Amino acid sequence: MNNFSKTTGDLLFILLGLPFFTVVMATIAVAQGSSADVTYRYYFVNDKFIVSNQEVLIAGDGRGRYRFKKKDMDEMTLDFKVSPRLLGEIGSLVDQLSFLTSEQSFQHRKDFSHLGTMSIRVRNGLREREVTFNYTDNSLMNQLVQVFRGLTIQENRLFEMDLVKSTDPISMPAQLRFLEGELKSRNIADPERFSSFLIELKSDESVPLIARNHAVRLLQTIERSR
Repeated sequence: MNNFSKTTGDLLFILLGLPFFTVVMATIAVAQGSSADVTYRYYFVNDKFIVSNQEVLIAGDGRGRYRFKKKDMDEMTLDFKVSPRLLGEIGSLVDQLSFLTSEQSFQHRKDFSHLGTMSIRVRNGLREREVTFNYTDNSLMNQLVQVFRGLTIQENRLFEMDLVKSTDPISMPAQLRFLEGELKSRNIADPERFSSFLIELKSDESVPLIARNHAVRLLQTIERSR
């Protein structure tokens, strides 16, 4: 007997005597899982890149973890929180792809392994599926990949900004120019993620005035984007 049959059988035994509708709904919940049971994983690897390994893990409640490895640096792990808006977007794309039930590989017929290899895994209750590819022409999957890439870009930028702020504040104006370009290019998945950092920065006299003024403008840009 597989795990699903055993789990379902145990549940029906426990719920014996309850109304039929209650038993059916409980059985469906075991198979599908609740939103809290959902997890998403994105993993990218290309040994030729400066950031050679990147992993994004997101739980159903929005808690996230970003793990990455840069050349000449130890592996780093950062915790973050995904906004409800972005979490809903990820879930919607996964649903539109019928990710857990589809058998599509998503790999393009041509090999583009020089671009790096990515894996996406979704787990929902007892269901789990992972696909690996280096390039896809599926538009919905490309949108999902862009969301995950946007998360890696934003968390990398926050890491760099925080490092510069504590070790080389005179270089903060350059970091803010990078951030502005990424925001304009819509390469940031969750712009609101930068709000608290920028609020602190605009009042931090250890960084140049030009950076503090730029932080104010970027906050206004993020607020308008909502």
